[in-house]
Amino acid sequence: MTFFISFLSGVVFFYSFSYFPYITGILFVLSAAVLIFKKKYLLIPVLAVGILYAFFRYAPEHDISRLRGKDVVASGTFVSGAIAASSGKFIQAFYTDSASSGLTEKEINIISDTEFEIGARHELLIKLSRDLTRLSPGVMKNDNIYANLVGVMDSDKGSKTALSVLEKARAGLNRHITKSFDADPGALISSITTGQRVYMSEELRDAFNVTGLAHILSISGTHFGLFSVLLFGLFRFLIKYLPYRILQRVTVYLTPPQGAAVLCLPFMVAYLGLSGWGIPAVRSFIMVSLFLAGLLIGRKGFWLNSLLFAAFVIVLWNPDAIFSLSFQLSFLAVLFIGFSVGYMEDRKSGEVGKRASGEDGKPESAESKKSLLHLLVPVLKVLRSSLLLSLAASLGTAPLVAYYFHYFSVISPLSNLIVTPLIGFILLPLSLLSSFVFMATGYYPFIPLIKIVAGLSIYLVKFMSAIPFSDIKIPAFPVSLVVFFYAGVAVYFMSAHLSLRGKAAAISEDEIPSTLADKLRNRNDRLKEIYIATLVSVIIAGYLSFSFLVTKHGISITYLDVGQGDAAIVELPDKRAIAIDTGRTGKEAAAFLKYRGKKTIDALVLSHSHPDHTRGADYLAKHFLVEEIWDNGRLIYPDNLLGGITRRSFERGDVIEGKGYRMYMLHPYKEFYIMEDNKYDEANNSSLVLKIEGKSKSFLFTGDVEEEAEENIAHLGKWLKSDAIKVPHHGGKTSASAWFFSTVSPEVAVISAGRENSFGHPHKEMLDMLADAKVYRTDIHGAVKITEKDGRLETKTYKDFQFAKAKDFKDEMRNLKRLFEVW
Repeated sequence: MTFFISFLSGVVFFYSFSYFPYITGILFVLSAAVLIFKKKYLLIPVLAVGILYAFFRYAPEHDISRLRGKDVVASGTFVSGAIAASSGKFIQAFYTDSASSGLTEKEINIISDTEFEIGARHELLIKLSRDLTRLSPGVMKNDNIYANLVGVMDSDKGSKTALSVLEKARAGLNRHITKSFDADPGALISSITTGQRVYMSEELRDAFNVTGLAHILSISGTHFGLFSVLLFGLFRFLIKYLPYRILQRVTVYLTPPQGAAVLCLPFMVAYLGLSGWGIPAVRSFIMVSLFLAGLLIGRKGFWLNSLLFAAFVIVLWNPDAIFSLSFQLSFLAVLFIGFSVGYMEDRKSGEVGKRASGEDGKPESAESKKSLLHLLVPVLKVLRSSLLLSLAASLGTAPLVAYYFHYFSVISPLSNLIVTPLIGFILLPLSLLSSFVFMATGYYPFIPLIKIVAGLSIYLVKFMSAIPFSDIKIPAFPVSLVVFFYAGVAVYFMSAHLSLRGKAAAISEDEIPSTLADKLRNRNDRLKEIYIATLVSVIIAGYLSFSFLVTKHGISITYLDVGQGDAAIVELPDKRAIAIDTGRTGKEAAAFLKYRGKKTIDALVLSHSHPDHTRGADYLAKHFLVEEIWDNGRLIYPDNLLGGITRRSFERGDVIEGKGYRMYMLHPYKEFYIMEDNKYDEANNSSLVLKIEGKSKSFLFTGDVEEEAEENIAHLGKWLKSDAIKVPHHGGKTSASAWFFSTVSPEVAVISAGRENSFGHPHKEMLDMLADAKVYRTDIHGAVKITEKDGRLETKTYKDFQFAKAKDFKDEMRNLKRLFEVW
């Protein structure tokens, strides 16, 4: 165990050194000192080997922005089946072995009209898609590279390998499942058999998240564990009922459990191949295989060693995996389940000991044994154990889930108790058996039964997710709380582990020398002191972290990075949240609102009708309670959008007041029309212009107004003057009115534009107009937050908010401060 921990620690030290060089160096020296003190000299080289291994496997990221929009030649192999997109095109993973700098040995998702054979080598002419990175709080990082196929320059069928044949079979199986089942059942079946989740609707994915069942959608320990339990029980049963002569011959070499273990292993390997070799699947396969191997050699324990060995193998395969969310969640879930099982076994041992010593009172009577309650005891024990395991996995991963996804599933224990057995013991075996038969014969049996079970599972998940308060929305909190929580838990379990070892070494103090007993007591006292110290550090970290959260301030506005579009979230002093425009998808705004723990949008402001400002309105209305929609009175909505939402249309002169703020509507008015008959320009110039005024600072939102509208409102003078402005029309030159900007005279200007956008926004004319203001751009800085605080404007950008590689001590202190901050 210590070998694996030392190696993994070395890998972590290597990656942390880039961001915290001084702290990492101190921790390395302390670790080496502890190992020397404990006389574990051989573990110091293991720690160093972990660092060196990560160093030699490290591949620095290359900037490929210079290649976007250009034709690039890439040679490689298609490594996955094609996925049909909603556009009718195919998306297929292509692994390059020769390409332009930065693209070699990369997996590129090729978008084309053609479905290529898996394993075939090609030389392709491709054009990289635009950068889809969104630097906004709450938006998960997406490192996938997409490219459009321009042409095929050379082709080679290549040699068939086992992996290419298996991948081709997986692709065929996924296509058959998609055709044979409805959308949601098919997506569920694909996710638990082949690990393909691309066809799953966001609504269904959210339902699984809310109910704490998201682990079912990723092939992991749940799937391998339940599948192996079923197979093991089935094979052991069959072996026991073999004809006597055959059984007699078999048991000369193997016991029935050992024979069942041997028969299970090929099916586990087949399931691993079918699953696509994901990190949770590999980790689970290793653990189940070690357990089965333990049965063969007569050793069932050492689950923690098995878990650490699985982590060791995965990190050997890919050192970066140790920082992947999938790895961390699956590792923690198994770790906490393992400790809970140990807890149950300790209690069971204690109860057995009490009964053996006569401490549990009178012996049970014959009548009590026949009672109904006595018959229910085994069932209740199974339910209690299942509930405890579910709670252990949920609580063990809760801090990480809350940090990344900003919710805690209250209904998780119940949903896992009901749905997990239904999927694990019925749907999963039926689906896998049908899949194996299909891959061998082309026939997929049990379709009617699988449809019923999958449909029932999905109904239960959606039903429970719709129960009020099934989950709790959690606003963002500093990562330091997660780090200190798991550090405290690690110290606690280590102390418990060592304490149990001490107890095992000596049943009572009467049976060992007093000096040894004193040593055990002193060691346990030291462990308690360490645990208390860790607990105190957690409390201090919590205080430092939440001191950032409870700081009172005025108006806070986050201008989101939504690409070529507009979206901003206004947080007012009275805790109301207002979304001003949505971008094209609404997903960035939704992610930020979840990051802030919001369930309600008090007002959704739509400046004008263009899709780069309003197309995400429907998405937000589906995922949040939208109280009101505000607009300029010139928008037409689909019937399904306004159901239950109050619509308010404003014009120049309207004012809204709240505690600590006022909102002034400056444009348009009913009689306003542009000179030319151009619907596009008219929509831009009719944008709703509003000014939000706090205690001492003001913020102006301008939509996409151009010079004609700007000159129409420039005469408003002091009513237009603002400290911060959202620059109109993404910084286009058609909005660069000198009269308008001299009247506004902003201190800070924010331009929302997409990276590498085809319009060339922002234009030089606009940037020259803003020469006297501090300019922030979402295409460069990511999301921009401006807060009214102590009579001044406090500004931060998402680019600066992220951890950066430390070049000196100042950079490291900045990263350290970041551990205790939220956006």
